[in-house]
Amino acid sequence: MVMITEDLDEWSPQGPVTELSVEHCWKLLDGSTFGHLGVSVDNQPEIFPVNYVADGRSIVFRTARGTKLRDLIANSSVVFEADAQLENGAWSVTVKGIAEVLGADAPVANEVDVMLPQWVPTAEFIYVRITPTDIRGRQFERQLRLVIRPAA
Repeated sequence: MVMITEDLDEWSPQGPVTELSVEHCWKLLDGSTFGHLGVSVDNQPEIFPVNYVADGRSIVFRTARGTKLRDLIANSSVVFEADAQLENGAWSVTVKGIAEVLGADAPVANEVDVMLPQWVPTAEFIYVRITPTDIRGRQFERQLRLVIRPAA
């Protein structure tokens, strides 16, 4: 895993881009609770929306029995992405890692349940932890395009 220890300013044709440090990525993840989980089974990619909790070392989300759980059990290598629009730009953080099913009675269950909304009544939540093998983030600054016209 390449560890970026400080934010690095860059430029792209779309405007200024900052490659975020690992610490900055975790701060952004900690400030959000909605992301997307990507899995692959039989060479077929799938993506699922999830509510999550980040603790600076891992990401925990809850789910129920079904496609998402079955897919990540079949292949525990996953990718997770969270992003947000800002007043003058956006950020995006991608985490590649290994998913581990913690079960319905995981020690983190109470903390996760307090922090996350319960959208759909579920008979039994199952908790999953993603342990990162790679984490990368970028912040994009929206720029106004200036049109310079010759003086009349």
